[in-house]
Amino acid sequence: MTDYLESSASWNPRFKRNCFIFMVIYGFMGAVTGITNNTFVSYLDLVSPKMIAGMNIYTAFSSIAMAILLLYVHKIGYKKTLMISPALTIIGLGLTLMTRSEAIIGIAYILMTTGVGMFDYMYPLMYASYVPKDKRVQMMSLVMNINLITQAIVTFFGGKLVVYFFSLFKHISYNKASNLSGNPAAMNHSTLEPFIHSYQLLIYGAIFFTLFALITSFLLKEKRSDYQETKQHQQKISYKVLLSRSVILWITFLTLIRIGALLITPYFPIYLNNFLHIDRGVVSTIITLQTVAMFIGYLFAPVLEKKLGSINSIGILTLLCIPLMLLMANGAAFTANTALIIGTILFARSGLANASMPIQQTLQMTFVSKDIRPAFSSLIMIIQAGVGILVGLFTRFVLLKNQTGYATAYYITSGFYFIACLLLLITLHKYNRANMQKKLEITDDEIID
Repeated sequence: MTDYLESSASWNPRFKRNCFIFMVIYGFMGAVTGITNNTFVSYLDLVSPKMIAGMNIYTAFSSIAMAILLLYVHKIGYKKTLMISPALTIIGLGLTLMTRSEAIIGIAYILMTTGVGMFDYMYPLMYASYVPKDKRVQMMSLVMNINLITQAIVTFFGGKLVVYFFSLFKHISYNKASNLSGNPAAMNHSTLEPFIHSYQLLIYGAIFFTLFALITSFLLKEKRSDYQETKQHQQKISYKVLLSRSVILWITFLTLIRIGALLITPYFPIYLNNFLHIDRGVVSTIITLQTVAMFIGYLFAPVLEKKLGSINSIGILTLLCIPLMLLMANGAAFTANTALIIGTILFARSGLANASMPIQQTLQMTFVSKDIRPAFSSLIMIIQAGVGILVGLFTRFVLLKNQTGYATAYYITSGFYFIACLLLLITLHKYNRANMQKKLEITDDEIID
């Protein structure tokens, strides 16, 4: 199998087929993400605002669940994992439609985010096994872009469909419904309930897209050797590499970035709609354009890796996000031009922040062998789960106790991004061209006893 991974000239047809089947699956899940990252968050803010204030706590628990599932990928394989994940998503989404209990919605959110999130961790594992080395960044970029295309389409129409259904339920014009959607807090009960029901129709759509992803998963054809090394290698598995200085530094970088991201990215729709009072349809357009920016960023990833190297690309692009986030923090000062300016800033930030993602996903899979990759991903998830709980407690009980906290979060995130970039560029620069090498070796003297 090594020959297949060295050069695209001898790419195993089954490997290639599985890669393209996953693209279809990930495309369906992109449509789901277009709902869960946008309209679904706004829906939960209406039916369970306390849960949303501490959303990162629930996200952290889902990270723990994902970490556990990832540990079993090495045993059950990719196909079974890709069947379990959509099942969890459907159950979670369904529960949020059936109740307004904060406790049950919290559990449902954990199930949903676990199911959806697993797909984001599966393609690096699968493509590291199925794709030749000389095509990995390119294929990572392609599969991520397919996900983004469907996500962008659904995001664009999501908010507009909510307004459209709202206008039908209330028997008012689209423009009047759109104006009302800009300030949900001012709605009375007779107006708010139809608004909530409009969001629920979108959630049913997410359930159907997830069902299509589940059905497509049956088309995958895998062998045990796809996700496990030979028996001889299995007997020699050593997890000491996870204690190497380089791995620890890399995880520290990811953790700092994660802290910053958790403070702002889950709250984009709420910040724009509730704090800046941009109407719901325009918010969907802004979020869609942000997704388009991610698409453009992914396209440039292979070029950036060749020109700058892995570490330089990740560090420089992340640093460039900082001034844009400082502008976001002052979004309320843009008055009449708020929607246009904020939309432009988010577009630029999203493109820069995500242009390095295919490079990052490819690089971290080269640190460890096939057998250890799920455990490596699981370790990252567990650490980020702990961070998520702390961030969630901070947002719920300190930062988001009043509306100004949504803006303050951008200042805090800027600080974390700056520290993370310095750490990356100074301590891990020797891996700048790691993806160009045949194998990234971590020597025994790097292991911390």
